[in-house]
Amino acid sequence: MEYLFKTIDAMAMVKMNVFHWRVTDSQSFPFVSSTYPELSNKGAFHPQFCTYDEEEVADLLEYARLRGVRVISEFNTPDHTLSWGNGYPDILTKCYKDSEPDGNLGPLNPTNPETFTFLENFYKEVVTRFSDSYLYLGGDVEFLSCWKSNPEIVQFMDSMQFGDDYGKLVTYYMDRLVEIIENVTGSESTITPILHESVFTNGFRSKTNAIIHVSSSLDRKTVTQLATTEGFNVIVTGEWQLDVWLSADDWKQHYEQDIRDFGGTDEQSQLVIGGLAAVWGRLVDETNLISLSWPRAAAAAERLWSRNPEDIEKFGERLSELHCRMAKNNIQGYPVNGPGFCPP
Repeated sequence: MEYLFKTIDAMAMVKMNVFHWRVTDSQSFPFVSSTYPELSNKGAFHPQFCTYDEEEVADLLEYARLRGVRVISEFNTPDHTLSWGNGYPDILTKCYKDSEPDGNLGPLNPTNPETFTFLENFYKEVVTRFSDSYLYLGGDVEFLSCWKSNPEIVQFMDSMQFGDDYGKLVTYYMDRLVEIIENVTGSESTITPILHESVFTNGFRSKTNAIIHVSSSLDRKTVTQLATTEGFNVIVTGEWQLDVWLSADDWKQHYEQDIRDFGGTDEQSQLVIGGLAAVWGRLVDETNLISLSWPRAAAAAERLWSRNPEDIEKFGERLSELHCRMAKNNIQGYPVNGPGFCPP
């Protein structure tokens, strides 16, 4: 938890006001669920030392609130869920080889009714523990091969007349999940779902109040153009992939990105409601989270608060100053302009 608190401190220093917390991934399920305790008991790296219990989650939310930062949680599905299967394997897809199960598990099984019962019960707890009115649902599927190998899913695809378009299966799943979120929140409150761009490009159109997260840097302008044309609000990552280290001074590329530069109309530009500097956990843990993130994320922060950038060399000087100020606050970031001296 220490490094999550440091992340909140750093965000507050540069006036970033939303912490998107991807709580779980394929590698680990550290969230302690009272509804499904085996998720963390069997899915975390260690059930005692590598988990977030109810009190710790509440402490982080309050710590962030006092610093003007809201916390939006993400439990990405249907993929990135191998850790779920350690405790509850029946909700995942069995992978096949030569017409026989090969012992591996893939994404959640969208043809199993119990999958959606499980999700409804789980999200009843999530919306209680995380009180924010936004919820990141993810939706990107990286490994379709398991779905394609499973005869039950192939049969379901045929019955739904999806053909070989597994994007339609993703859309079917996300439609069901969004309905679940609406059901568990009831009429007294509304949660706005945030969906990965691939959900949109796969054909999701049913809930225009959903927000599309434009993650890709290569297709940023195209996807932003298409999503805003359909009337969706979007948040953009694009070049702000902090876990990808392109060069020692890639912060310059981060600073030069204008997320409203995509060839849209003024009306479409108004639908670009924010940006997200991402530190995905593929190769990230507590040993490098802070150094990868800071002060590089400040380039995104400044562009989000200041439409017109200043001279990039002057910004680089201020970034070095920020590095020193963060170091004084025990936030040990990366010296973006090389070794230097921080005055006492």
